[in-house]
Amino acid sequence: MIQDPRARYTVSDLAPGDLEEARAVMLRSIAEDFQSDYDPAIHADIEDLMGWYSVPEGPFMLVVKDDISGRVIATGGIRGGALKEGLSPEHLVQRYRDGSTGQIVRVYVLREERRRGIARAVVKAILDRAQAEGHYGRIVFHTFLHSPGAVAFWTSMGASLVEDDTDGISKAMFYEFDSLPGHVQFRVP
Repeated sequence: MIQDPRARYTVSDLAPGDLEEARAVMLRSIAEDFQSDYDPAIHADIEDLMGWYSVPEGPFMLVVKDDISGRVIATGGIRGGALKEGLSPEHLVQRYRDGSTGQIVRVYVLREERRRGIARAVVKAILDRAQAEGHYGRIVFHTFLHSPGAVAFWTSMGASLVEDDTDGISKAMFYEFDSLPGHVQFRVP
């Protein structure tokens, strides 16, 4: 658990009591930020968060709770980085299916809670934990140009663009954090 007394929020592991609120944050963010509906092919993990993220090694999901209200205001996690064939550039599908690639996922902050350092705190917590656990040798993610502030945010976190597929099949931009085989090193401000 990470708690910043000045920030008034706490980052912690997803617990069974957080499931309903965490799902609500995710579904609301998908609707508001991506003008998209829930798609079971893309969002299957949202229906079974504990099944996807509460496993002995590797994947995990974090929630951010407001210290005053106690409600979940943000989410973010990591899981195996394999991309879905036919939905992403084929060379990245091949590159990330090695079993040692972690993909940062579901980094969502409710609109009214933004500009408080919450996204930065949850991503830093994900990277710190991934580095400490050593399960992943490469950390990746994708984002979209229409996601408010995403490109500037991820670049400020030290991520490097590896593929701009905005005109391709995924319509996404793919990033990686710098890493060395067997030891993950992140440039996190």
